[in-house]
Amino acid sequence: MGFDKRFNCRGIDIRDKPCILFASIIAAVLHIYRGKVMKQPLLGLLALLLVIIISLGIISLFEEATFSTWVAFLFMCCVPAQIVFALVWHCSIPAAASRLAQPARGIALTVLTALIGMVIAVLTYQLAGKGHGVTPMLIMYSIMTVVVTFWFAVLWQCWPVTLLSNNPLVIGASALLVAYLGAYGLFTVFFDFSFLQGAPVYFPGADPGGMFMAWIPMSFAVTTVAMILTLILFDFWPIAGIRNQAVRVLAATILVLALAALVYYLGVCLAGMDKVRYLSLVPVSYIFGIFLPLTLMQGSLFPNLEQPLKGLALVLFSVVTAVVLQRLYLLLGPVVSGPLVAGPEGHYQEELWLASALLGLTFPVLVVVTDYFDFWPLKR
Repeated sequence: MGFDKRFNCRGIDIRDKPCILFASIIAAVLHIYRGKVMKQPLLGLLALLLVIIISLGIISLFEEATFSTWVAFLFMCCVPAQIVFALVWHCSIPAAASRLAQPARGIALTVLTALIGMVIAVLTYQLAGKGHGVTPMLIMYSIMTVVVTFWFAVLWQCWPVTLLSNNPLVIGASALLVAYLGAYGLFTVFFDFSFLQGAPVYFPGADPGGMFMAWIPMSFAVTTVAMILTLILFDFWPIAGIRNQAVRVLAATILVLALAALVYYLGVCLAGMDKVRYLSLVPVSYIFGIFLPLTLMQGSLFPNLEQPLKGLALVLFSVVTAVVLQRLYLLLGPVVSGPLVAGPEGHYQEELWLASALLGLTFPVLVVVTDYFDFWPLKR
C-alpha cells in the first residue's frame, strides 16, 4: 500500500518520525477547538482522536520488539492502579491531588500512577518473571492482573472487602492485593508454557506448568473482561434487581463465565480461529470498541431506550466501533512500527502488536485523558 511515501517537513523524514506528525495534529485539534464548549458525542469523538494520536505517537518512538515487550509491560503495570484510582476512588484520593485544578490534577494522578507502576514492575519482574526479561510468561501474568482487577473492582465491586470496611483506602489497597495475588494463583494453576521449550524466551523456572496451554486460559480470561463490560452496557440487566450482594456477585460470576464460554466456543471451537488471532481480533478489539460509548461518550448514547434494547444497541455500536478501530490500527501499524507479519509464520507479530497497542497502551492513555484529566483541554 502507499505507506512507503515520505512526508518531509523542514528536512525531517516523518515516515521515520511519525510522532512529529501526530504532535502536529494534536496541536491543530486543540487550536481549532480552543475555548469552545463541547458536548457529547462530539467530545467523546475528539477525545478518541486525541487518545489515538497520543498512543500512536508513543508507539512510534520505539522499535516493534521493544514496544511489544518492555513498553507494553511497563504500561500494563500501571493499569490495576488506574482502575483503582478511576473506578474505586473516582479520582478523589489522594485528597490533595483531587483538590487541584486541571491540568495539575491530571498530572499529579498520572505521576503517582507511574510511580506505583514502577514499583509493581520491579516486583513482578523479579517475582513472577524470575528476572529473565520480558518473557511471554511475564506479559501474560501482567495481563492476568488486569483481568482480576476488572473482576474484583468492577464485577464484584470489591465484595466481600466492602462488608469488612468502608474505608476507601482499605478497599482500594485490597483491590490491588487481590489483583496480584489472585492473578498469581490463577497463573500458577492454569498456565503452561511448555509449548515454548527450545525457544530463547522459554525459562523452565518461570513456567508455572499449569493445566492448559497458556493461550487457552489467556484468551478465555480476556473474553471474560469483554463480557463484564457487556454487562455494564446492559446496566447489569437481568441481575440488577438482585438485592443481596453475595447472590448478585454469584449470579454475575456465573453469567460472565457462561457468556465467555459461549463466545470462546463460537470463535475458537466452532469457527476454528487460531487462539492468538481470536484473542486480538475478537475480545481485545471488542473491549476497545466498548470504551467509546462507555467511557469516551460517558454513556450518552441511546438515552431514550430501555434495557435490554439499549444494551443491544450499545453492543452493536461497540462491535462496529471495534471493527473500525481495529482496521485503523492495523492500517497504521506499518507506519508507526514497520512491517508486521501476521500468524504463526511471523510468531504472531501483528496480533501481539495489535493487542499491545489497543489495551496495553491506548487503554492507559484513555484513562489518563478521560478520568485523570477529565477531558481537559477539550472540556474546560
